[in-house]
Amino acid sequence: MTTRTRIVLAWLSAGHAAVGGLYWLLLQVPESNAWMLLASALVAIAAVLLLGWVEMAAALGFNAVMPMREAARLGARRAWLIVFPLAVFGCFWLVTADATGWLEQNAGRIDAWVIARTGWTRTTGLHSAAGRIVAFVRYGIGVSLAAALLRALAVRGLRGLGTDWVRSGLSGPRLIAVSAALVAGFWLPWHAAYWRPAWLPPTWVQPAFAAAKLLAIFIIANAGWAFILRRAPRERAKPSAEILPAAAAGERL
Repeated sequence: MTTRTRIVLAWLSAGHAAVGGLYWLLLQVPESNAWMLLASALVAIAAVLLLGWVEMAAALGFNAVMPMREAARLGARRAWLIVFPLAVFGCFWLVTADATGWLEQNAGRIDAWVIARTGWTRTTGLHSAAGRIVAFVRYGIGVSLAAALLRALAVRGLRGLGTDWVRSGLSGPRLIAVSAALVAGFWLPWHAAYWRPAWLPPTWVQPAFAAAKLLAIFIIANAGWAFILRRAPRERAKPSAEILPAAAAGERL
């Protein structure tokens, strides 16, 4: 792991922890009157902007010619652009949620159709395969496209809203890399969230073990996301001024 990758990983871990803190704060705000609703809205906006700052600066941080301090400064200017990658992934989430609901509601009809057509009664594998396909569309394709758009917006600002990120995000090698990172960084570690050795004594050791385990899972997840951002499509060869600090390049949103 290079020094720059370690810096970006530390940035992501600290930033996501801060975003999680704001989310926890949002859950604690009682929505009993208009002022509390306004406070909830302000906390939610702050959380989204902080998330945008964290992600944009991390995406820029992998540019070797840009110091991390400059990446953080430029990322703060473009933090609001996070709404576009969030909207892309949100669309995939909604569509796949509808697809999952449709498959669950029509599972019996699907079984009947398969049995009538083929005489095959073991349809469990078919439903499992359909679920994996939906998961791949939601997470593999959805995350790959969102990360590609995030990288384009971080580097180019609003000019990144072209169509190049769609082609790059749908490329086979990147879809495989993103899917592998999601499995290794999120899906597999999460299976250990509720695991603990049976021999642990019922003392302070158990909560200490749980805290250390969750911290390890959190760091692994951030490492997986850092890998996805690093694998996100880089801009085509352009004048070096476009990836130099904004002050030197004279970039404006």
